[in-house]
Amino acid sequence: MLDYVIHGAGGIGCVVAARLIAIGRTVGVIARGAHLEAMQNNGLTIVGDTEAQLDLPAAASPAELDIGPETVIILAMKTNDTEAALDAAGDLYAGLPIFCFQNGVANEEFVASRGLRSYGCRVYLGGRILEPGIVAHTSAGVLTLGTWPTGVDEVCERVSADLIEAGLKAPLHENVRASKWGKVLANVNNAHIALTDNSTQRCRREEKSRFFLADVQEESLDILDAAGIEAESDSRSTIREQIAKLRKPGEWEHVKVPENPDELVRPSTWQDLHFQRGQVEVRYFNGEIVRVAESLGRTAPLNQTLLTLCEAAAEAKLPPGSETIDSIKAAAAKLQSAD
Repeated sequence: MLDYVIHGAGGIGCVVAARLIAIGRTVGVIARGAHLEAMQNNGLTIVGDTEAQLDLPAAASPAELDIGPETVIILAMKTNDTEAALDAAGDLYAGLPIFCFQNGVANEEFVASRGLRSYGCRVYLGGRILEPGIVAHTSAGVLTLGTWPTGVDEVCERVSADLIEAGLKAPLHENVRASKWGKVLANVNNAHIALTDNSTQRCRREEKSRFFLADVQEESLDILDAAGIEAESDSRSTIREQIAKLRKPGEWEHVKVPENPDELVRPSTWQDLHFQRGQVEVRYFNGEIVRVAESLGRTAPLNQTLLTLCEAAAEAKLPPGSETIDSIKAAAAKLQSAD
């Protein structure tokens, strides 16, 4: 039987921990600050789609937990913190499978570049910290697994089986890198949602927000296609078809927006601004598109603008809502005219 260490136990990591504990797996978590202190003193409370009250080993560093040959490491921190987390682990993670339950495509490369066993996971699971020690599970989970950059092995199969037993969808994928690039094309709108103080549900319901989602995704996909980078859809329709669907006019009344604000799906970037953490992860979303564009001698004005505005808002510790769609578009147009 596998046991697990979840390094970076914020919203998503805590939901996964609760589900695995519910099926009898041994799980330790690594966190920091007030959230860690609350879990150590009062345990972990999960509300929403998962409900649990748990006492679990919670530590500030890997050295404080029992890590053995059957331990699976799950990284669930923001990409900004991955290399520092690997530094803190030292040799403790050597030889162990390390699954990156993280957005972007950089984390697996950070792991692999150190000679460690790197596995990818495309994460579709909503979880956020409501207050220290209390986490809301806001949307059901799909965790697509594979060895990095391609392939599937026995460890993937065993982890997938555990997650499925825990009530989460955990398909295996022979090209998880392409799957994760597909998720980047969703994450490029995290900055927009955070800057305009929106939610995933409202963005899909409102025509103006939905059209802007499509504009940012189309710019991003055009750049990846030009670079020959495969980005795979998570549904039967292609990403181009999904973008076209977003441009269907009118308000989408079938998209329900919860009245309870705790049930709104907010991307992690929104949470970073809300909690004034001083940094955001968008360099590994919009920044990746900008990087690829620059390698082609091209520009990506919407992505560059979202990157610049969101990082500036984080540094200034501005709350969500410092921009509007119109102000973002105006800044992008000004940038494009300067080029």
